[in-house]
Amino acid sequence: MSSLKTHAFHILAVLAEGDGHGSGIQRRVRETTDGDVQLWPVTLYRTLDELVDSGLIAELASAEDRPAGASRRRRYYRLTDLGATRLADEARRLETLARTARRNVEAGPWH
Repeated sequence: MSSLKTHAFHILAVLAEGDGHGSGIQRRVRETTDGDVQLWPVTLYRTLDELVDSGLIAELASAEDRPAGASRRRRYYRLTDLGATRLADEARRLETLARTARRNVEAGPWH
């Protein structure tokens, strides 16, 4: 299984908190990364489309699925079960990489 692209990982992580629309997802990614990750609109919507196509997220088409008071013009997204599994797998993979890197640095001659 290939690793998730950075933008996809952050979008899935934000949607794990709950459903969201494009600009809200964009804002939450910026907030949760302390501004280190900025999703420009072209990147954001291309990545959202790719995530929908791969089944990792779903677009909420019906009014019943959307949050109360949600704008009809905005597209809302929800993390799927498959998306939650991929996010958890990727988080474990990244934790393993980070743990290995820390261990190697601490054991290296420069420490």
